[in-house]
Amino acid sequence: MSELDNVKYIEKINGFLEETIQLVKRLPDLNAAALADIADNIKALRDESLNCKEDDLPGIIQQMNLLNQLAERYEQHQSMPSLESPFFGHFKIEQNGKLKDFLIGHVPFSHKELKFKIIDWKKSPMARIFYQYGQGDDFDFDLDDRVIEGRILEKAILTVRDGQLVRVDREGDSFVYRDNKWMSLNETVKKLAGGEGSANQSLGSGRTGFDGPEVISLLDKTQYDLVNQSVNKPLLITGGAGSGKTTVALYRIAKLCREDGIRQQDVMVIVPNQGLVKLSKKLLIESNLENVRVSTLDDLIKKIIFQNIRNIPKKIEYNPMDSIATVKRNPKLLSLIDEYLEKKEEGIRAKLKDRDLEFFDNQDGPLYLKLKRVSEKTHDSILKVELRKLLKSFKNVREELLNIFSDYSLMEKLPEMTNRQVTSHMLKDLKFYTAKQIQLMDSDSDYVSKESRDSEVTGFVDKYDLSLYNYLIVKQFGHLKYFGREFKFYKHIFLDEAQELSQSELKLLGQIKHRDGNFTIAGDSVQQIDRTFEFTSWHDVCHNLELDVDDIQVEELNVSYRSPKEIVSFAHHVLGPLAPKQLPDSKRDGGPIVETSVQHLEHAAMLVSSALIELMNREPKASVAIICAKESVARELYREIEEVGSVRLVLDENFSLKPGIEVTTVEQIRGLEFDYVIIPDCDKENYPIDNTARKRLHLAATRAIHQLWLLYKDKSLIA
Repeated sequence: MSELDNVKYIEKINGFLEETIQLVKRLPDLNAAALADIADNIKALRDESLNCKEDDLPGIIQQMNLLNQLAERYEQHQSMPSLESPFFGHFKIEQNGKLKDFLIGHVPFSHKELKFKIIDWKKSPMARIFYQYGQGDDFDFDLDDRVIEGRILEKAILTVRDGQLVRVDREGDSFVYRDNKWMSLNETVKKLAGGEGSANQSLGSGRTGFDGPEVISLLDKTQYDLVNQSVNKPLLITGGAGSGKTTVALYRIAKLCREDGIRQQDVMVIVPNQGLVKLSKKLLIESNLENVRVSTLDDLIKKIIFQNIRNIPKKIEYNPMDSIATVKRNPKLLSLIDEYLEKKEEGIRAKLKDRDLEFFDNQDGPLYLKLKRVSEKTHDSILKVELRKLLKSFKNVREELLNIFSDYSLMEKLPEMTNRQVTSHMLKDLKFYTAKQIQLMDSDSDYVSKESRDSEVTGFVDKYDLSLYNYLIVKQFGHLKYFGREFKFYKHIFLDEAQELSQSELKLLGQIKHRDGNFTIAGDSVQQIDRTFEFTSWHDVCHNLELDVDDIQVEELNVSYRSPKEIVSFAHHVLGPLAPKQLPDSKRDGGPIVETSVQHLEHAAMLVSSALIELMNREPKASVAIICAKESVARELYREIEEVGSVRLVLDENFSLKPGIEVTTVEQIRGLEFDYVIIPDCDKENYPIDNTARKRLHLAATRAIHQLWLLYKDKSLIA
């Protein structure tokens, strides 16, 4: 494409923008003038009807009715495109010898004065051309009872800010408007990357100071098809870092709410951290979906359990020792709970011997409901009292779970059952941990009955206890809704980063799906980094969510849109034997991966500080993440560099999502992205040759949009 062609194209789009803005501003006056003309015509017809022949009267009345209908259309409120950003894409087609221009936006708009149409990206069938075909392609698809075919002559992604065209992405090149002139972003980057002073610019791409296009304009054909998948089937989206899994799922929600009649309040988005809560809410608000619920898994489980289970402590330990978490998240623990409950039922059967055992055995359903029926049916007053006391004890799930963990003859089976994933040392830790929980438990043995004293319940629980409470309740009551007082079912649930969830956590989420509802599930098994849990398969994930595994549509996204080729290649290498057979595709080149050998952390801090000062002076809109392997390193490094300015320590997932520098750890950054990523401790100690280290380094590296910098005293052998 020649420079002259690009200039003419930008002038054309600017013309479309100006015409749209001016017409939207003038439309109220135009409508008023049209209404005045219609009123005059109706008056003239009314006068004519007074003196017309009887045969002419039906025709005059019909004309008056048509004019009244037309007047109603002009009086109705018409949704208008935003003057700040009326569209975000353009394509021109040749169809049956005719040339047509279409612009892609959030609100459709057309008028007889315009030679183009703005079409809705979600609703218009013609929008498929923009997402599924490229410039120069012939298109051909069925629409109702006809075939739509033609050729795409022009196509571009457009960025409009505050009513001004500021960026055009077209045919592999990007043009940006800065300092009152248009320039090629690719040429700008080339100039920044070489020439005088380039030796001091090892970190920096020059790309961070420009407005980016709307995310929805960047969907490729596969992603667009996923957005438009039927609500009637669950959808599993897998794929590598930066492949657009979360974005596709969120825009699928927009489509479901807009076209399939699902209320926003009946949709739940579950993400792994508060940073992704912020980002997801931002994307949803941009799609006018501010009422969709967004929550982290921990917050959602806490809300569900505390709404439905009384008399458990409000104090929650969110970070118990790894040994405790490993035991409580292992799927074999649920098998032991089942065994414990079977013994419990055997004991109850023994009590019912020679009483109402036959009636008990003839009942269907969970244990609590069977006992309740026996209690209601029996005429034995002593048995009735015993059963009421027993039924009351069922609701003390906190004590029941502690009893299970205290049953050492039961728990000591776990090492063999888990092939030593759970060790005897872990069980010793659990023994002391459980004893502490029991010691701090409310001393009032009758606290279960004091429903108004929730705030007085002492002691603590950890976050893994909560989903295990649900498991105990479901096994004995059938569903948490039969146990609690408040329960919300959702018509659609988006579960992000599903590879990190344990069996008990997944089973709880399966409980909140409406009977007519469905899931969109997203994840990447390679990004499973939690040391306390081992991902098994997507089949198991779907099964534990109580989904029909045979009914699930599975789609893999294999193009990285976040990171450039250099980072994608490095991250693929880091995975070693865990890497997928095929290197993920990347659509762009980036800056080289910078590697620096340092003597110690203070040396690294000195180099990083100097580089960041220069980078932020050149690119003040850049976002930088310094991702450490350990929290202690993050704190120490933050103290060393905080004087650089605009530096934040983030150890609670509370990322700003704004330009600046944030020091954090690998555990905090799942699903997020930054212009530049610095890994200051890429050494053998923090990233040894094991699968967990490979996944952690891969996750950290693939947060980078433009460039990656590795620092190390003794370089990790997996890097």
